[in-house]
Amino acid sequence: MKSIIKYFYFNKRERLALLVFLFLLLFIKLSFHFFKKEAEYVHYEHPEFQADWIAIDSVEQQAKVHASRKPIQLSKTIVPQVPLININVADSFAFKKLPGIGDKYSSRIVRYRNWLGGFYAKEQLLEVYGIDSALFHRISPYILLEDDTLRKININVCGVKDLSAHPYVSYKLAKLIVKYREHHGMYSSLDELKAIPLVDEQLFRKIVFYFELE
Repeated sequence: MKSIIKYFYFNKRERLALLVFLFLLLFIKLSFHFFKKEAEYVHYEHPEFQADWIAIDSVEQQAKVHASRKPIQLSKTIVPQVPLININVADSFAFKKLPGIGDKYSSRIVRYRNWLGGFYAKEQLLEVYGIDSALFHRISPYILLEDDTLRKININVCGVKDLSAHPYVSYKLAKLIVKYREHHGMYSSLDELKAIPLVDEQLFRKIVFYFELE
């Protein structure tokens, strides 16, 4: 250990020389710090010209957008000029004038009307095969029901065959109507049909338009 310490032993003259050397190093360090010039950067920016170019670009883009746009054409809704049709007297040729009604539907409407004995309500067209609510609402503004003369069945004299020929009356119901008359006598009111098991309120409201007592 002592052999190592002796290398760090300096006499008076050596210590003075070492102190001067350290002072010179410090002086050089400080001189370099104070006299060093920072690099200057030159900016070639022209904000006023940049703003002008941005404005020019935006104007050109807007012009291109307006040029690419096609003029909007307003479509006109064409309402077909269809005369009002009385569905109880119109023939198939008249029905074909209705929107969405062609040869097929017009012939079906006429056949079903003849089978029923006439329409008592416009909504009965919904019972025609193929006519849904959308088609009905489409033709509804062009149809009316003025002639309510319906072909009726006299339930006091008719037989099972005549009754079952109607689309609202099944063969089983026709037999019950005739059987009720045979057991209770002639019908005095159409309300007596409600006493028959198969006749509910909904069915009664439909068949009552096509039945009569005399």
